[in-house]
Amino acid sequence: MNKESIKSVLLTILVAVSLFFTWNLWNSQPPFEELQNNSFVESVPLSNQERELYQVIKPNKLFLHTSQQHYSTFDNQYINNLWSEMQKWDYSLSSDRISRTFTKEDFTSWVHGNDEAKIELRFLDVIPFETFATMFKWETEPALDITFDRIYLNVPQEKEVQKVYFVSSNTQKIVETSVNLTDANEFVAEIYKQRNELSPFFAYSVEGNVEILLPENEVKVDSFEYVTDEIDGSAFKNALFSNPQNVKQDVNSLRNRYTDSWRELNLHSSEHKVEFVNPTLRDTSFLESSALVSQSIDYLNDHGGWTDDYILYKINELNQEIKYIMSIQSIPVFESDEEFFGPTSISQQWSQNEISIYKRPSYQLMKNIPTNNYTVTLMSGHELVNTLSQDSSIDIKEVKDMYIMYELGGETDQRFVKITPNWCVELQDGRVLKIDGQQRGDKSGLE
Repeated sequence: MNKESIKSVLLTILVAVSLFFTWNLWNSQPPFEELQNNSFVESVPLSNQERELYQVIKPNKLFLHTSQQHYSTFDNQYINNLWSEMQKWDYSLSSDRISRTFTKEDFTSWVHGNDEAKIELRFLDVIPFETFATMFKWETEPALDITFDRIYLNVPQEKEVQKVYFVSSNTQKIVETSVNLTDANEFVAEIYKQRNELSPFFAYSVEGNVEILLPENEVKVDSFEYVTDEIDGSAFKNALFSNPQNVKQDVNSLRNRYTDSWRELNLHSSEHKVEFVNPTLRDTSFLESSALVSQSIDYLNDHGGWTDDYILYKINELNQEIKYIMSIQSIPVFESDEEFFGPTSISQQWSQNEISIYKRPSYQLMKNIPTNNYTVTLMSGHELVNTLSQDSSIDIKEVKDMYIMYELGGETDQRFVKITPNWCVELQDGRVLKIDGQQRGDKSGLE
């Protein structure tokens, strides 16, 4: 057999082998319907609720300071109306006084309105100025690597420029901005005119130069009972996994578990709690506080995680953690130790720009269902200080703040929860402790 014949035979064999494999390939493919069933299925959000930055990062206290008196209110409409109005203003940095640092004494004098009356807004934690810069409108976007936990607004005289001060109470650092807008002046002046409708407060100084503002008189605060709605486990599965169809379910007596082989979703029905983890991630990246805030809010917006009213509570840049706490009428809600129903906060931990640990309630409050609501009378600030001084379990030197909290509790096998106001102390280490023996009077029904 000559060379040309050998080539022809080899070519014929190759063509035959090619045709054989092509035929097998076409015949081994699944039907078109089966391919459709295995296609990528997108996640489905828990709800259609999304939040803007200013709706999550918002103050929980409002004070009005004059040289003679402090005022405040537990009517959250004052806070909400002012905060919403401030989103409409155009801000500019005062170039000659961008950042000033006060001594402790000068700072206290400045706050108390010795130079001019002021309105103060307080937040639950320090917030990066870069976050404020993205929330408000600026003539020239500022770039300041500092954090703040308070905002002050001066009460200007007629035709004066409205000043807005971003303040760190810990370092006594102040960034001064201005709003050249008549409407801003008029809005702030109107709040100041209503000061006699607010409650008088006094300044209480604890050891370590911490100053806390407390009410002169007893305080009436709303209390609530709500029906809860337990969110189905499949809803969390469909919202948190990128391709829910590839997720398998494992149910036992302790938890309801979903996994896609590396990420894991655990629902603890007896604790009304959800935990979503990605154990494969390692700590190889680091987000600054402002990026952490932005990314965490985007994450909750993407899967509809705002099932109740939550506000920013704590930022831990070192551990890449962020926490949002349930809020009712601008008052933070904590879980009850005596009658634990479930968590009242949403926490996230990030790694490699991805969610590493995500914990949250598996329930939501049904606020549209009428229940048994009433009013509770809490002790005055003077009585509170006296009670605290007699409590040997609390070291007064460790007290960072005192404020009213809501406590959520109920039987875990029932759908009803009680949300009751109480005084609490926040310690320097971040712990929040309820102060006992503080409620007064009868519980009269709400309108």
